[in-house]
Amino acid sequence: MSYEIPGSLPQELDELKSLIEKYQAGELDADSLKARRVPFGCYEQRKDGTYLVRVRTTGGALTPAQLRALSGVSDKFGSKTLHITTRQEFQVHDVLIENVVFVMRELLTAGLSSRGGGGNTVRNIMISPDAGVSEDEVFDPSSYAFALTSRLIAEPDSWLLPRKYKITFSNSDKDTAYAQFNDLGFVATIKDGAKGFKVYVAGGMGSKPEVAHLLHDFIPVGDTYVVAEAIKRLFDKYGNRKNKNVARLRFLWNQLGEARFRELYQAALKEVLSGKPQAFMASENNVLSATPSIAPVEAATPEFETWKRRYATVQRQPGLYSILIPVFLGNLKTKDAIALSDLLAHFGTDVVRASFGQNLRLRNIPEAYLGNVYLLVSTFSELSSAPALLANSIACTGADTCKLGICLSKGALQAIASKVAKSGLDLDELKDFKVNLSGCSNTCGQHMVADLGFYGKVARKGPHMLPAYGIVAGALMDDGNARLAKNIDRISAKDLPDFVVDLLGIYIEKKSLFASFAAYIDAEGERDIRSICTRYREIPPFEDDKSYYYDWGSEQVFSLAGRGEGECSAGLFDLIEVDLKQINLLEKKLSGAIAGTERDVALQQLVLCSARMLLVTCSIEAPTDVGVFASFSKHFIEAGLVDTRFHRVVDTAKSKDVGALRASEADIHALTQEVRELYHSMDNSLRFPAEAAKA
Repeated sequence: MSYEIPGSLPQELDELKSLIEKYQAGELDADSLKARRVPFGCYEQRKDGTYLVRVRTTGGALTPAQLRALSGVSDKFGSKTLHITTRQEFQVHDVLIENVVFVMRELLTAGLSSRGGGGNTVRNIMISPDAGVSEDEVFDPSSYAFALTSRLIAEPDSWLLPRKYKITFSNSDKDTAYAQFNDLGFVATIKDGAKGFKVYVAGGMGSKPEVAHLLHDFIPVGDTYVVAEAIKRLFDKYGNRKNKNVARLRFLWNQLGEARFRELYQAALKEVLSGKPQAFMASENNVLSATPSIAPVEAATPEFETWKRRYATVQRQPGLYSILIPVFLGNLKTKDAIALSDLLAHFGTDVVRASFGQNLRLRNIPEAYLGNVYLLVSTFSELSSAPALLANSIACTGADTCKLGICLSKGALQAIASKVAKSGLDLDELKDFKVNLSGCSNTCGQHMVADLGFYGKVARKGPHMLPAYGIVAGALMDDGNARLAKNIDRISAKDLPDFVVDLLGIYIEKKSLFASFAAYIDAEGERDIRSICTRYREIPPFEDDKSYYYDWGSEQVFSLAGRGEGECSAGLFDLIEVDLKQINLLEKKLSGAIAGTERDVALQQLVLCSARMLLVTCSIEAPTDVGVFASFSKHFIEAGLVDTRFHRVVDTAKSKDVGALRASEADIHALTQEVRELYHSMDNSLRFPAEAAKA
């Protein structure tokens, strides 16, 4: 019930440790380290010097022992809190750079890895949280997701893609795993008695979200790998590596057009099949409930019955229950996670998964033991006695830790939850309602697939900035009938909680008239939202009411200080830009009045950066200067991409002949210019002109 970790990982961790040590010693720049650490799921947080490690957990599945191990890692090296993401992963926060590899090694001993938690790679594969236990699922796709994860992360080309590659599996046409909003989505279906998948491609929830396109009405389950691999190869070959802002698979679909995309996909599929790939096999994920060695606890109180009605669901396996544990903002204290893992250990290994709402969903719990779970959860989940709407609401980390964040979305959700809880509204009428917040226009908080969504933005009143949110509403998720939420209006962060209470109150009164919230938005909801926003449109001047100019949870006037470039797209191809930037700095330096040793070092570095800059396009990462020069000579000069006259310059730099290097300065600059021109001649997929012509 998991994925297989490639045998190369221990050596890769040794290499990462060496790079971190070089960085700490001042021998490696921050950008070069970033390009290598992010594909390991290691991101720098907004607070300088602190990092998070994102752990790959396919479908959010963990054993109790793994949950305990993760908690131990956070206790030892992190913030003593586990963070659950909207992609069913777990994050350890506030890790010091010198402890990053120690964290990853301890994860490895628990059968877990952070490799692919970030960067331009095959990301965590998602699964419907109720897969395997839902009464109305077509079949459980979990084993196919685990097997596909194992297969793809073992392939070297999965780590050098133009951008991230996100895959998901839904267990029914309700599409509860967002198959229609990912790069590749599989929806369980049965045709002529055979298990298979409906396949969607080129969707996404980034800053420019799109609904995916139907690729196959049906494929047998045995074709899952070849389809995923063919899309990966198409993406790898034609994706945009020069401009990460338009590098996702959906942009490639739009660039090529549907007909050309499908033509190239068929060619890639034919190529995969011609290689006679190993058959794709997946063991059935049979639900086995252990016989607990502890006594059941009776909890026959009105509070327990309310909790059971809100959060416990009958499984398709007789006598067993699935239980949603609400984890507000996805933050679970490690002491509570350890207590939970100790309880769950009595019920087997397949007992917990993360949900898309940043919560935990237990499974395979006998009815007699619901009281045991209730009593424990009541001690640590502040939402265990709250309506499910508050449990289903999510917010990304926002400007608390993310460098791209504009608003403090977590603080805003806390303010909304507090206001809604005190509103007197019958929130049990909105059990499955989703309120999602993102701290910026990127969709990390999944606002574009929410019933009611918000994304952080900047507003102004005179010379002053203030935090605000764009309002979207009315997303649909049904298979074949999906749509993004509609972008409707905006509201100040200060007025956001009041706006939510106003709108929910109106909808609850009208709810019986509409089949869904989306139907209400289409008929009357847009008008109601705009009407409410009009009441809150006038913002008082800074001098009259400073509260509008502070974000939720902040003691400082709102600003964009600390905002920077996000790291989610960092990867090895960023090293090209690192070297290009360094080349420009060296050339500027050499154009000045530097002399002697300083000039010699600059010339040596200029040859090194020029030789190293494009090696990654040939899937070469030479760890030493000598290796860089040798690889450049072989793959660029001898291959005819660079003029043979530069052999002498490269050999001179390789031998560190200072005198010859000074005498070759003109040729060094000529080499740099030729490499730069070669780079600019490459297409957006970083193919050389001859390769592009063959494509």
